[in-house]
Amino acid sequence: MPLDLKKLIPLYIGAAIGPMGGFGIVTILPVLAQSWSVAFSTAAVAITFYMVPFIIIQIFSGAIAQLFDVRKTLLFGFSLYTVGAVLSGTATGLGTFLTYRIVQGVGAGFLTPIIMALIGELVAERHMGKAIGMLGVAYTIGVTLGPFLSGMIEVRLGWPWFFYFLALLAFTAGASYALTSQRVVRPAGTSSGLLDVVALLKRALREPGVIGISFAAFTLFLAYVGVMTFTADYLKSGFGLPSDKVGVMLSITGFSGIFASPMAGFLGDRLGRRRVFLMGTAVAVCAVALMLLAGYSYSGFLLFFLLLGTGAATAWTSLNTMAVQLSIELRQPVTSVYNAIKFSGYALSPAVLSLIYAPFGLKSVQAACIIAIVMASVLAATARNRPAKTETGLY
Repeated sequence: MPLDLKKLIPLYIGAAIGPMGGFGIVTILPVLAQSWSVAFSTAAVAITFYMVPFIIIQIFSGAIAQLFDVRKTLLFGFSLYTVGAVLSGTATGLGTFLTYRIVQGVGAGFLTPIIMALIGELVAERHMGKAIGMLGVAYTIGVTLGPFLSGMIEVRLGWPWFFYFLALLAFTAGASYALTSQRVVRPAGTSSGLLDVVALLKRALREPGVIGISFAAFTLFLAYVGVMTFTADYLKSGFGLPSDKVGVMLSITGFSGIFASPMAGFLGDRLGRRRVFLMGTAVAVCAVALMLLAGYSYSGFLLFFLLLGTGAATAWTSLNTMAVQLSIELRQPVTSVYNAIKFSGYALSPAVLSLIYAPFGLKSVQAACIIAIVMASVLAATARNRPAKTETGLY
C-alpha cells in the first residue's frame, strides 16, 4: 500500500482543524457581537487574535520540533489547541474569549507546519504529490466546512458547542497520532536551546528555493483572499446580494478544491510540480480576468469562482509539495518558514488591497490580484530546487 492511512489520517484531521478554527468563526461573529453587546467589527478581532499567534508561532515551531522532539511538539500542539477551544467555549465575555483564542491560535501554529513536514517524512517521494493533494483536501474541508458547521451547530446547540466540537476533533486526532506514532529516543548528552532554534531558522532561510517558493505562496494567498474578500463586499453592497448567496459563491471555490487537489497531486507526481503549478495559476488568472472583463451575473460569477477554486487548489497542491521537498535535512524549519510567510499573505491581503479598493473599486483589486498571481508564477518557476536525491520516504 503506497500510503499508510492509519498514520496519515490523524495528521489530515489535524491539518483541517487549523483553518476550521480560523474561518469557522466567521458565521457566528454576529451572534457573539449580540451576546456580548459589542459592535460586529469589535467581535471580528477574534479572527485576528487567532491568526496573529498562528502565524508567529509557525516561524519557530518547525525548528523547535526538529531540535527537541517532533512527536512531543506535535502532541503539545494538539493539547494546546484542545484546551484553547474548550476555554473559548466557556468564555463569558469578549476579553476572556480573545485570550482563549490566542491559546487556540498558538496550538494551531504548532500543528500546520509540523504536520506538513511529517507527511513529507512518512511518504515516499514518488507518492508525495498524492499525499500532499490529500493534505490540500484537508485544508479545503477546514476552510469550506468551518463556516457551515459553526452555523449548523450554533442554531441547534449554541455557539459554545462549535468550540467543543473543535476540541473533540483535536483531542481525537492527537490521541490517534499518539497511538500510531513511535517515540524517538534522543542520543544521550544531546541538548538544544533557543539560540539553536534561531540558528536553524537561519540555515532554513539559506536553503535553495525557500525564499522564492515562500513568497510565491505569499503572493498567491494575497490574491486569492483579495478576490474572495472584496468580491463579497462588492456584490453585497453594490447589488444587494443576500449573505446566503454570497456564501454559496465563495464556498464553491472550496468544494472545487476537494476534487482538484488530489488530481493535482496525481498529475504532479507524473508531469512535474512546476508544470502543474503553472497550469493552476493559468486557470486562476483566466478566472479573475473573466471577472474583470465580464459583466456581473450570478451564474457567470459562480462559474468564475469554480474556475478560481480549481486553479488555486491545483497551484496550492503543487506549491505545498515543492515546499516539503525543498530540504530533507531541514524539512521541519523550512516548512515553518514557508507556512509563516504564506499565511502572512492571508493576514495582509485585506489591509493592503483595501488601499486601492476604496478609491478605485473592485476592478483595481482584480487587476492587482492578476499581477500577484503572475508574480507567484514567476517566483515559483525561477526558484532553485535541491538536487535530486534517492527516495527517502517510508511508504
